[in-house]
Amino acid sequence: MNENVDHASRGLFASGSPALSILRAVLLTLLAYAVMGVLAGIVWEAIWTPPGQVIAKHQVFFDSYASLRGVFTGTGWYVVVGGLASALVSLLVCLRTRRRGLLTLALVIVGSAVGAAVMLKVGTHLGPADPASIAAHTVKRTTVPGELTVEGKTVLGVKSPYLVWPMTSLMVLSLVFFALPVSPVELERLGTYPADPREADVPGARRG
Repeated sequence: MNENVDHASRGLFASGSPALSILRAVLLTLLAYAVMGVLAGIVWEAIWTPPGQVIAKHQVFFDSYASLRGVFTGTGWYVVVGGLASALVSLLVCLRTRRRGLLTLALVIVGSAVGAAVMLKVGTHLGPADPASIAAHTVKRTTVPGELTVEGKTVLGVKSPYLVWPMTSLMVLSLVFFALPVSPVELERLGTYPADPREADVPGARRG
């Protein structure tokens, strides 16, 4: 009994085993999305122009109408940069794991959520502080840059601009699956089904 368990364990974690291959794909995909999220957050903050705001008597005001409009540029750049970043990393992931359709679908959904969250965290961390927190401790009139934020309609607790990551990832996945369908030969190599039904591992099957 113990020998059978040990043999199964060695087979599960062997260097070429499917389980280890899937685990490696999951870890590499999450890492790729996280790294891309960091890069996207840096680019997002770098190309964004903060609106000018004025603090007076513990209140925050915009210094001009142009600055008021500039509040929404942070959201716009998040969508643009996030969409491009998501498309790039999703393409790499799909090309590498496309032979396992369901796994690829799960990877891009979870990975895109990670990328969206990391991008937001990095970008807002690098951006200016919240003027409201400064106003709470400032009496004299002070000019400060606006905070980098994402505005949008909330859907199930998630702001709509954040959905650019999973939506773009799923679109890229669909394009890759359509342009590069997996052939039966590739499925056979993965062991999805045997090349010859007579060779299937079923009770009573003949073995050479």
